[in-house]
Amino acid sequence: MGTKKRRRGTKPPSKFVSSQDRAQSVPRHEQQYALVGGTLLDIEHAHRLLRAAPRATERIDVEAWGCMYGLDGNPHSPVGLGPQFDPVHARTVDLTRPLILGTFATGPSRDLDFLLIIDGSHRLFRAFTEARDSLPAHVLTATETRAITVVHPLQNGATTWYPSRRTPTADRSAMPSTPS
Repeated sequence: MGTKKRRRGTKPPSKFVSSQDRAQSVPRHEQQYALVGGTLLDIEHAHRLLRAAPRATERIDVEAWGCMYGLDGNPHSPVGLGPQFDPVHARTVDLTRPLILGTFATGPSRDLDFLLIIDGSHRLFRAFTEARDSLPAHVLTATETRAITVVHPLQNGATTWYPSRRTPTADRSAMPSTPS
């Protein structure tokens, strides 16, 4: 009688991955939120969307975008870099990594939509200070931008939570407090 050979192999991967393991498998630069005005955006979810639906990058004009973000010193610029901006960190960022621009719909037609940087303001700062001509950027559609929105302010001052695959109820304690 022959003996059965035992197959040696690796244990099949678990169907369930802990949030800690998932966080470790995602690059650190993707594990973040962006606050644009009062709108909180999930940048990790944006990167997942871009991997799921790859697209060509567009080139953005560094000088024009830098001026819009007030990098030219204009105190009346329509957009600013925000309180978490770190100019020391900006000098070390990789300018080959594309920025992510979100499309914000403000009216019934696409002519009224506008783009804002949701990931890459440090890269814009570095490129502006080094007088670069352009930077690569991925542009999310308005639908994709809404899909990564976690919190959005309403006109009456209240705030709406959007359901997110990444933000379970237990994690909401780490989110900024909102008026009820």
